Amino acid sequence: MDDVSATSADNTSLVYMNEATIVENLRLRHRHNHIYTYTASVLLAVNPYKEIAGLYGDTQCALYRGKHIGTLPPHPYAIADQVYRAFMHERTSQALLISGESGAGKTETAKIVMQYLSFISGAASDPTSRVQARVLHAQPILESFGNAATMRNSNSSRFGKYSQLLFDADGALTDASIKTYLLESSRVVHHNEGERTYHCFYEMLAGLSEIGRASCRERV
Repeated sequence: MDDVSATSADNTSLVYMNEATIVENLRLRHRHNHIYTYTASVLLAVNPYKEIAGLYGDTQCALYRGKHIGTLPPHPYAIADQVYRAFMHERTSQALLISGESGAGKTETAKIVMQYLSFISGAASDPTSRVQARVLHAQPILESFGNAATMRNSNSSRFGKYSQLLFDADGALTDASIKTYLLESSRVVHHNEGERTYHCFYEMLAGLSEIGRASCRERV
């Protein structure tokens, strides 16, 4: 059986750093439920497609608070903490880029980062809790209008967004907004065989009466 201790939490520490060794390192770590791996200050995530107990939550948030990257195992909390501390120290805007292919877990990672930023900025306070709740509750609406079933993912995000979190001088989360929402608009009228257009169209049809659906079929 592969031993996770033989793997590296940071790809830059591999003896031979090339595509083959990086992929093998990620594979072995994923087998042991170590789904996060650093490449210097970049965090790589491999979707486990299952729940991993004890990986998230307030207890883990508290562990990563104020810790430098590399002190604890790779985690989105570590990246979010670094960004938050840079924001507080430099007093300038910071950015987190979350990217990946369909089904990689970008939407979930964004929620995880939001959870940590809410925690570290004072999630116990009522205003911060309300902001966090509103942002998280807005996600199903965004997914309804921006997600679709593809051959690889039944809930694939076919849109990109720029989310902005606003903090006061004390570092407390005060507001949040979405500045840009880029939609794969061609999917509205065309999608490949075996795929679907956006969820909202099917949700609207599901909410119609049988007479309403029959009327739609006649118009088509």
